[in-house]
Amino acid sequence: MSVWKWLGAACALFGAAPSWSVPYAPAPLSVRIGSYVQASMAEGATPGVVWVFQGGVPVYEGYHGALDRRSGVSLQDDTLFDIGSLTKSFTAAAVLRLVEQGEVALDDPLARYFPETPEDKAGITIHQLLTHSSGVSDETGAFEGRDSDPYLSDADFLAPLWASPLNRSPGSGYEYSNAGYSLLAMVIERATGEGYETALRRLVLEPAGLTQTGYRLMNWSARNAARGYDDFYADPNRADRGLFYLERWRNEPVSYRLLGNGGLHSTPADMRRWMMALTAGDVLNTDSLALLQAPLMQVDAPYPPSFTHYSYGWGVGARPSGEPWMSHAGSNGVFFVSVQYGPRSDTLILHMTNAARGSVGRMGYEIARMMDDPRYVPDPVHGGPVRLVLAFTAAHAPERINQLPDYLASRLGGSAPAPWVLNRAGLHQIERGQGAWGLALLELNAELYPGNGNLQDSLAYAYEQTGRHDLALRHYRQALTLGLGEEDCYWCSNTQEALDRLASSE
Repeated sequence: MSVWKWLGAACALFGAAPSWSVPYAPAPLSVRIGSYVQASMAEGATPGVVWVFQGGVPVYEGYHGALDRRSGVSLQDDTLFDIGSLTKSFTAAAVLRLVEQGEVALDDPLARYFPETPEDKAGITIHQLLTHSSGVSDETGAFEGRDSDPYLSDADFLAPLWASPLNRSPGSGYEYSNAGYSLLAMVIERATGEGYETALRRLVLEPAGLTQTGYRLMNWSARNAARGYDDFYADPNRADRGLFYLERWRNEPVSYRLLGNGGLHSTPADMRRWMMALTAGDVLNTDSLALLQAPLMQVDAPYPPSFTHYSYGWGVGARPSGEPWMSHAGSNGVFFVSVQYGPRSDTLILHMTNAARGSVGRMGYEIARMMDDPRYVPDPVHGGPVRLVLAFTAAHAPERINQLPDYLASRLGGSAPAPWVLNRAGLHQIERGQGAWGLALLELNAELYPGNGNLQDSLAYAYEQTGRHDLALRHYRQALTLGLGEEDCYWCSNTQEALDRLASSE
C-alpha cells in the first residue's frame, strides 16, 4: 500500500480527513492575460493591441483584431490609431519644453498670449490649463459642436469661449477640459510663431524619435491605418467608419476644436518609444519629469482607482504596492487607447483598439489589477450590446432565445436591452439569410416592447422576407395603429408602402 493510500485509510479509521497544504501557484501573467483576452473575444470584444512590458522585457504582446475587416489584415506594431485624449500628454510635454527654454512660464496668465481675453478669464494660468483647473468647461459655449464638424478657425473657436461663463473660479478645483488643451495648443503657436504640429514635431516628437505620430506632417499609408468600427451597428458596412480624419487631413487643416486636445495618430511602436524617451529624460529635464509625475490637482472621481490626481497631461497615483503610477486614456467612441506606466519598475501596459464600444476600455486597467493580485480573475469585457447578441446567436440555437434576456442583463448591469439592440441584430440576421434567429430576436423584441410601432414594422418585414405574408400583414397593420398616437411616426410611410406592396401581390 502506498503512503497516500495508507494515510487515507488511517484517517478514515480515526474519523479524520487527510489534511495537507499545497502552495498556491498562479498561472504566469501572460497565460492569465491570454485567457482574459480570449474570454472577452467570445463576448464580442475586439481587444486590439495589448502589450505588457516589465523592465523592458515583453510579458504579453497580443494583436487581436483587423485594421481592415474587409481584407482581414491583422493589427501590427506599426498600425496607426487615433489616440484621442492621449494627445494631451504631447501637448503638455511641448509646453514644458517651452518652459525649460524660458519662452513660457507656468504662472503666465492667458492675457499674455491673448490680449483680447475677457476679464473673468484673463488671469487663468498655464498651470491651471494643464491641470484642468482653469474653470473653462466643455459643457458651455466654450466647446460648441463636434470633433467631426467642418474646420473651425482659432478665431471662431475663441469667440464662443470668451463669451461663455466659467464653470468655477480658476484654481478652485478639477474639471476635465478639452477646450483648455485647445487653448494650450494656441499658446504653443503664439509662443513659437509656428503651427502647433510643426512646433510639436520640433519640441518633442523628433527628440523622442517618433516618426509615425502626428496629424498631417507624417508619412502614412492607408495600408497601415486602422479603420474604425462602431459596433453599435450590426451591419458591417454601417459599423465601418473608415479612416476618420486621416483622409480629411490630406486637404483640410485640423480644427481648433480638436487641435492639442485629441485626434493625434500614433502606432503601438511609437507609443512605447514615447514612454521610453519621455521617462528616460530624452525629451524633458529632471524637473519637468518630476512635474509630470506629481499629484498637482486632485480629481473628484478617480478612474481607474490608481488615478487620484492630474499632473500635466497625465493622471497620476499609486498602485496598491505603493509604486507611483501614470495613466491616461483617449477615445472618440470608436478608437480607444490607454497607457499605464510605472517608472519605478519600468512597467508599461499599452492597449489600443479600433472598436471601442461596450466595456472594451476597461481591459488595460483590469490587466493592472491582475498584476497586483495573482488570484484576481476579471469578468470578460464585451463589445457592446449588439455584439453580445451576435455572439450569443453564434453560440446557441434559436430555441435558446429565452435565455438571452438574462444573459444580456448579466453583462449589461441588470438592465433590459434597449429596443434598438435586438432590432438591429434581428434585421441583420434576416439580411444574412438567418431567418430563424432573425425572427426569434424580433419576436422577443416585440414582446418586450409591445407598444413600439417601429418594432412591429421590423417584425412584419421579417415575416414578409421569410414568406409569412399573413403575419406580415397583421403586424404592418399593428405598426400603423400604434403610429396613430405618435407625433413623429417615422416608420409609418414605410409601413404603408409595405401594405400596398403586399396588397398588390395578392
